Amino acid sequence: MSPPRDRYLAQIAEESGRLLATDPAHLGHPIPHIDGWTVGDVIGHTGWVSRYVTLLQSAEPDTPPSRSSVPNPPAGSEVLAWSAEAVAGLRHALDASDPDVVRPSFAGPQPASWWVRRMAHELSMHRWDVAAALGTPRPIDPAIAVDGIDEIFDVFVPTRMRFETLAGKGETLHLHSTDEGEGAGEWTATIHGDHVDCEHTHSKADVALRGPVSDLLLVLWSRIPASRLEVFGDATLIDRWQEAASF
Repeated sequence: MSPPRDRYLAQIAEESGRLLATDPAHLGHPIPHIDGWTVGDVIGHTGWVSRYVTLLQSAEPDTPPSRSSVPNPPAGSEVLAWSAEAVAGLRHALDASDPDVVRPSFAGPQPASWWVRRMAHELSMHRWDVAAALGTPRPIDPAIAVDGIDEIFDVFVPTRMRFETLAGKGETLHLHSTDEGEGAGEWTATIHGDHVDCEHTHSKADVALRGPVSDLLLVLWSRIPASRLEVFGDATLIDRWQEAASF
């Protein structure tokens, strides 16, 4: 079960606050797991996305605004204030949105509630990116991480997976969270040539990953290597996933 709307909105507030509290002295620090990006790039990207998604909250379902209608982030320390303004606008727009009104998205027209969920995950992941580049990051909230794994299979696999690279032939991937309570969960994914079937089941698989649910999510997003978790079976399937998951 997905977290309630209020939980997503709270996550957006919490994670954006952590992200935007970044010391300006660290903006030039590289993000090791995102080739060519710096801390400032991640913060600027977050501000850009926040501004664009804010525009989507007043757009007709089949007429999204042009991406060029959002300016590029400013250089240097100005990016922090620019992105803070963007996130403030986003939070207001999402809080005021009618959850059932349909808006544009990269996955086709979706109810506005879809964007509340998406931005909770967007900000959580990019907060983690910056924190990981600068030290030891706190894990993503377990309930949000469980839902983030569901979002990958619901949204990103159908729209963003490079299936020609994944080259699935019916192989199976099992994920087993070691968290309890809201962070508990298991997933079994069957990888086909042009789609992935996923169920919340415990089963034998060609490869299984076992560990904290935040780490499971980070592996699927290609943020950390599978070796950070317990791996059973054919680990090359995880390598193929991370190469093909152009999320």
